[in-house]
Amino acid sequence: MAEPGAAGPPPPADPSSIPVPELRDYHQINAELEHRLQLGHRRIRLDGVEGQRLLLLRLRGPWRAVVELAGNAGPELAAEMDAPGLVVVCRGSAADGAGRGLAGGTLLILGNAGVALGYGQRGGRIVAAGVVGARAGLLQEGGDLVLLNGSGRLTGEAQSGGRILFRRDFAGPHVGHARRGGTVLDDSPRGTIGEGSAPDAAGLAHEARDLVARFTSTS
Repeated sequence: MAEPGAAGPPPPADPSSIPVPELRDYHQINAELEHRLQLGHRRIRLDGVEGQRLLLLRLRGPWRAVVELAGNAGPELAAEMDAPGLVVVCRGSAADGAGRGLAGGTLLILGNAGVALGYGQRGGRIVAAGVVGARAGLLQEGGDLVLLNGSGRLTGEAQSGGRILFRRDFAGPHVGHARRGGTVLDDSPRGTIGEGSAPDAAGLAHEARDLVARFTSTS
């Protein structure tokens, strides 16, 4: 099921811009972002992102908005975020640990993602359109992790809850190593594995591809 705020009409065409290189560190960047969300901005763009770490760290609130990152995010993008009405769109790549401990909201990565995407995810939705490194979904407890392209070894390692959708024909070895629970869905032509059903896989994949299409058509 889609997160609140992930669907609906497209956001305004003219986003509020935050010039990331002009701010000193992630504390200032995140504080400015939260300030604009509190002011009611519905679409905010972080411009000039190039490797800054911990962007959107522990962002929590009731806002309904889209936050776009123009560039490549550093480690642990949107770590421990709990904002069910936010859609975070990274238009470039994301380094290791993106979505770590995500509890609420949607994280869409249009480029490649590093190691341990969604580590310890507790809720919300993560969609990766590019290639993903090893150990995606490590220790996942809840939420949805959707890998639309290739993924590295040990996808879903020690998963205990939530859902992971991936392409087995594009995945590395040892999927689900030490897995204790949750659902693993195979979106490849060979069908579905784990406890999930084919309709579950098809529905989750369709929602994710619609989300990707929405933001690639407005880039």
